[in-house]
Amino acid sequence: MHDFNCTRADDMNFELMANRTRYLKENPKRVSEMCKIMEDMRIESLKEVALRMLAAGKYALEEIASISGLSLDEVKKLKAERTV
Repeated sequence: MHDFNCTRADDMNFELMANRTRYLKENPKRVSEMCKIMEDMRIESLKEVALRMLAAGKYALEEIASISGLSLDEVKKLKAERTV
């Protein structure tokens, strides 16, 4: 558990985890990749929320867009894909 609370790889006890942390967080190219992955996960999560709201049938598309943070066009696209 100690290593999960460390912000620097040099402070970690488990060498394999420290090496992976260095690889992903200390190399500018890898940091960029990690940011992209996290952004993709965030967007996927927002889409899942919007899909649940669409399934509930209680919300206008504009409300779903406002609450989820997705664009209205994206919500419309999700609705169209859901009904296909």
